[in-house]
Amino acid sequence: MLEYPEIRTIVGQMRNEIIGKTVESGTLVRKNGNMFMGDFEDEPLRFACLNGGTVAEVECLAPEIYIRLDNGYGILICQSGGRILYNRTPSDVPKNFNIIFNFTDGSSLTYTVALFTLGFYAATHGEWEKRAERSGLFDPLDGGTFGDFAEFINNRTDQGKTAVKVFLAKNVSGIMSTFAGEILLYAGIYPSRQMAKLSEKEHRNIYESMGKVIGAACECGGRTSESDLYGQRGKYKVTAERKHIGEDCPVCGGVLEKNSTGGVTAFCPNCQKK
Repeated sequence: MLEYPEIRTIVGQMRNEIIGKTVESGTLVRKNGNMFMGDFEDEPLRFACLNGGTVAEVECLAPEIYIRLDNGYGILICQSGGRILYNRTPSDVPKNFNIIFNFTDGSSLTYTVALFTLGFYAATHGEWEKRAERSGLFDPLDGGTFGDFAEFINNRTDQGKTAVKVFLAKNVSGIMSTFAGEILLYAGIYPSRQMAKLSEKEHRNIYESMGKVIGAACECGGRTSESDLYGQRGKYKVTAERKHIGEDCPVCGGVLEKNSTGGVTAFCPNCQKK
């Protein structure tokens, strides 16, 4: 699944490639059982609303991307699992894909489902803005200071009994199981600890770890297991995924063990005390 670093990388690349380009058509080429098109079964028919619109901006609320057009509509990508590719010419289009958005200059964006996706919509600017406003997610890089993060935590007192790993995956923009586990490993926090039982120092450790981990992953263009807009793999090597169980802890050198809180990841029993 694409998480924050991959989404931010792709958004930056989209801004370089497609701003100023005009949409010719959007087509659902091949349906997939893992595709969720939302409440509107006729959603692909709404793609016609995009035709003739020129890309004015590409906005991000990871894991969602909004390609804003100048005609009042935009392409809303509720991204979870799959590959988004930019194709400079028709001959660059991959053989197997599910959705394509063609531009008038012959270039295109294609999406290929790998796991599942929450939907591709022809949304109005108002629909996107309401969606972004309702989300209330914390941006790990644009959050500002620790004080902002502490205020964010305090505003979610109803989630005091929530495991910290689950909390991060539910409330931080673009963070899912992999990076939540990675952040907590370097913060020295056990994944199942309840939010209400964390001290201010532990909150600070999480915030600082979040900035370092996500910042480093963004600089590397995302993880080695995921691809960018050109199909190139990222260079960030994660250390706390399922496959790292039984390996050495990158912090203390101890043996990483299995944790199943909010998805299976590795944790260090020495660094992350229960």
